[in-house]
Amino acid sequence: MVQHYNSENGPVIIAAKKALETGNPNYVLIWIPEESENTLKNLLEKTFCERSTRKNIQNRGIDWYFESVNRLHFTCRWPHCPGMTSDGSDMKMIVSMVERAFETGNCEEICGVLPIAHTAEVKLRFHNVMNKRNYTVDDIAAGRAYVSAFIAFIAYLHNLSSVNPEESDHTLH
Repeated sequence: MVQHYNSENGPVIIAAKKALETGNPNYVLIWIPEESENTLKNLLEKTFCERSTRKNIQNRGIDWYFESVNRLHFTCRWPHCPGMTSDGSDMKMIVSMVERAFETGNCEEICGVLPIAHTAEVKLRFHNVMNKRNYTVDDIAAGRAYVSAFIAFIAYLHNLSSVNPEESDHTLH
């Protein structure tokens, strides 16, 4: 999605790293669609084996693993979201605000930069995501429900920020 989102500190790559550290694909499977599960599992297994045999060597296979996770996530999860590009600075700001909101459990910062007419809907969607974020690593269906709600929330905020910016002095731009 956004550079930060798939950056080294973003949730997709953090999950991919955890999967590579543990050998458990469930950490990252939630971020890609079901039809790509086998591709990811095979790639993870190969990368995990290469990493195990070459512990101290920076490996192109590991880089390829992270690039593939990004590609599978972005092309399969975000294809129908116009304007959601990897270089959008407004998206970087949205994702940063969303991350802070999820860390604190409070979406007031987000609501403070949007027109008041959208506050109730933003809070409802925020709490929907918050309610779905505590799932166990082995419950892939619940993890995917969380990811879908998370992505829908970010897409909703992006759409709000790009429609009628003159509605308010407070916009996400």
